[in-house]
Amino acid sequence: MRPASTIYSLPVLLGLLACGFVAKGQAGAEPEPALAASVAAAQQQYDASFTAHPQLYNGVEYADYSRRYHARTGHQFFLSAERQQGSAFYNEHHFLNLPLSYDLVLDQLVLQQNSNSLLLRMVSEKVRYFDIGSHHFVRLVADTTKGNVLRTGFYEVLQQGRVQVLAQRAKRLQEQLKDRNTDVVFIPADRLFARKDGVYYAVRSKGAVKRLFADKAKEVQAYMQTNNLRLSKAQFESTLVELTRYYNTLGT
Repeated sequence: MRPASTIYSLPVLLGLLACGFVAKGQAGAEPEPALAASVAAAQQQYDASFTAHPQLYNGVEYADYSRRYHARTGHQFFLSAERQQGSAFYNEHHFLNLPLSYDLVLDQLVLQQNSNSLLLRMVSEKVRYFDIGSHHFVRLVADTTKGNVLRTGFYEVLQQGRVQVLAQRAKRLQEQLKDRNTDVVFIPADRLFARKDGVYYAVRSKGAVKRLFADKAKEVQAYMQTNNLRLSKAQFESTLVELTRYYNTLGT
């Protein structure tokens, strides 16, 4: 009969590791880097073991509503219609190497099961943050008592610091009737926000950018001219991020 395997929780596993190193330390201390490497390996193994945990697959099925249209221009997902490698902090656990999609029409994170092609809607309230490629998203909850300009949902973090820049990635669905058939076009509808001194602001115009950096207006304006930065429609997001990065290096 095959012996049953034992699964330890992360605190117990790390505790056993620490005890082992203490015991070794009595005969001859092992260097701290070795302990750090072992703890990191334990963390990685623990996280990886959760990729097949039942609680990861407890959402309802995701139905690809775009398939009901005769013809489609674009798609509803972030970056690509194909599943992408990502990770998520979900239900108080960090899951790595997940096949994810992010539906920008529904503001819905979608997970593909490893064993088949079934797509599941991850429960948004259980998602603290997730990553797709190099893009990091956090879930924010609107404070209606303060007239918050943010809606509850996922936001991509574009810049951190004294001023934080966030993007609400979104698409809107536009139906078109052609020859008795209904086609669909997916149109990007991103919105940018900034958080400064604990307050969120919508950033939609050059004026909003100037107000955001009003306390360092001369420095920011000079930086724009020196680096040939423009707040044109095509460059608005990248320029805002670069100006924020520069602003955050300035003293108060």
